[in-house]
Amino acid sequence: MVRRSNLELDDSLFEGEKRKSRGGRRRTPDEPKAPGSFVPTGRADNALAVSVVLAALLLMLLGFISGKENWFAVVFIGLMFLASELFALPMKSGGRLSVALLPLAMAMMISGPFGTAVVAFFGVPIFFMERGEHGARRVVFNTSQLVFAAAAAGMVFKYTGGGAGLDATLKNSGGLILPWILATIVFFVFNTLQVTPVLAPDGERMFHFWQRRLLPRLPGYAFYSVIGFLAAVVYIKLQPPAVVLLFAPILAVRVVYTRYGMMRDVCDSTTLAIVETIEDGNIFMEGHSLSVAEIAVAIADEMDFEEEDEHCLRQAALLHDMGKLALDPSIVDKADILSPDEYDEMKKHPLIAANIVSKEQSFAVVESIIRHHHEMSDGSGYPDGLAGDMIPPGARILAVADAFDAMQRPVPFRESLSAHDAVSEIARGKGMQFDPDAVDAFLKVAIKRGFWSGAIKDPAPMSAREPEQLRLTVEPGQLIGEEAAPLARDTDAAWQKPVGATSSGDVSYDDVREDIEKDIREWKRIESGHRRVREQKKKTRSRKKKKQEVEGEDPETS
Repeated sequence: MVRRSNLELDDSLFEGEKRKSRGGRRRTPDEPKAPGSFVPTGRADNALAVSVVLAALLLMLLGFISGKENWFAVVFIGLMFLASELFALPMKSGGRLSVALLPLAMAMMISGPFGTAVVAFFGVPIFFMERGEHGARRVVFNTSQLVFAAAAAGMVFKYTGGGAGLDATLKNSGGLILPWILATIVFFVFNTLQVTPVLAPDGERMFHFWQRRLLPRLPGYAFYSVIGFLAAVVYIKLQPPAVVLLFAPILAVRVVYTRYGMMRDVCDSTTLAIVETIEDGNIFMEGHSLSVAEIAVAIADEMDFEEEDEHCLRQAALLHDMGKLALDPSIVDKADILSPDEYDEMKKHPLIAANIVSKEQSFAVVESIIRHHHEMSDGSGYPDGLAGDMIPPGARILAVADAFDAMQRPVPFRESLSAHDAVSEIARGKGMQFDPDAVDAFLKVAIKRGFWSGAIKDPAPMSAREPEQLRLTVEPGQLIGEEAAPLARDTDAAWQKPVGATSSGDVSYDDVREDIEKDIREWKRIESGHRRVREQKKKTRSRKKKKQEVEGEDPETS
C-alpha cells in the first residue's frame, strides 16, 4: 500500500476540481475561495525539492556502498511493481493507493537497498501516463519520494540484521522479524510524510491531516509488507513462478475494486444528469445541489466519516430536491412567499424523492437521508417530526449544508445573506433546528475555509413580543476563541435568564427551562403562521389596488 501524489505540483498546492461558481462564472483570484477549493501555495514545490534532494543524496551514497546486484531479481520484482502501480486506486484526499509495497518489501529483502531503489523506478511509466496537464513535476515527485522511502527502508532492513542474505538467514527467520518491522515503519513514515504537504487541505495543520487521514492506514501497510515477506520466502524456496501464483490473486482483487470504482463513476454521472434536470430553468436553484453536496462532504470529513459514507452523503445531497420534479412547477418556481396550501404541497418533496430512490438499488442506501433532511433537532421538522438522534446522521448534516447554501441565494421576497451571516444563523440554530455535532463540525469547516471569523453578529431586531430568552448569550462581535470558535454554545448555554427573574424562591430557572423552551417553540410556530397570513393579506391588498388603478377607480374612495 503506497501513497503517491495525484495533484498538480507547480505554483499551487492543489489543482482541485475546476468547479464553476453560481451562474457558470469562474472565481477570480480576488474572490474568496469556494467551499472545497484551495488557495495556491508553494508548499507542494517545497515538497518536490526536498524529495528530489533526499533521493539524489541517498542514491549517491548507495552507489558507493552497494555490492553486486542480482539484476534478474531486480527486473522481475520491478515488473511486479509496475503491475501494482497499473491497478492503483484513487483515494479520497486526491492521491492514489497501490499495493506496490508488496514488491518493494520483496526487493528490500532480496535485492538490498540499491536494488529496491531501482525497483521503484519501474513505476515511472505509470506516473508518466497519469501526469495529465500537470507535466513532469508530478512524475518527478512521485518517483523521487518513492525511491527515497524504498531505499531508506532497504538500508534499515540491511543494517539492523537483515543484511546477511535472506537465503542464509531463513533458518533463523526470527532474526528477520525486527529488521522487517523497522523497515516497514520507516517506509510508512517517509512515504506518508513526503506526500502530506501535497494532500493536506489548505487551512489544516499537516500533522493533524497526517494523524487523521494517513496514520490509520498503517495496518494496511503492515498487511502488504507481510505478504511481501512471504513472497520473498517463496521466491527463494520455490523460484519466481511461484511468486506469480501468489501475486496474481491479489492483483485480481485489485482489478475488481477498480471495476467497482468505474461503476461508481457511472452512477455519479447519472446523478449529475438528474441534478441538471432538477435545476434546469430555475435561476434560484442553479448550482444549489452541487454546493450543498460539497459542504456536506466537508462536514462529514470533519466528523471522520468513512469514505463510503461520505460518498452516500454526497449522492443524497445531489438528489435531495429530486422530489420537486413531481410538484406543480408554478409552486416550485414561484417568486413569492408560498401560501399555506402551497407550503404543505412543497413539504411533500422529501417523501417523493425518497420513494423514487428506494426503487433503484444503487440509490436505495440514501433514502433515509433524503427523506429526513428537513427534520429538525427539536422535532418540529417534517415529514415525520423526528428529533435528536432519531434523525439519521447524514440527514442532520444535509440539513445544515442545505440551509447554509439556501440562505445565500437571493429570492424576490427576501435578501440573501453573506456567507458569514449565514454561518452565524446556523450557529444560532444549534440544538433547536440543527444537530449540535453537525453544527460544530460545520463551524470548523467555515473557519478553515475562511468565510467565518468565529464572531456571531447581532441578529435582526426582535419584536417586542419575542421573549427575552431567545437572545443568545454570545454578544455581537464576541469571538469564541481559536479552539472553541467553531463550536457555538450548547443549547443549555444559549438561553439567558429572563429579565427580572431572581434566584430567590423555591423554583429555579433550570427547573422550568424545559417548559419555557417548549412555550417559545410554540410561540414561534404560531408567530410564523400569523406572519404568513399578514403577508398574504398584504399581497391581496396590493393586487386589489393595482386592479383598481387599471380600471380607473380611485383606490382611496372606493
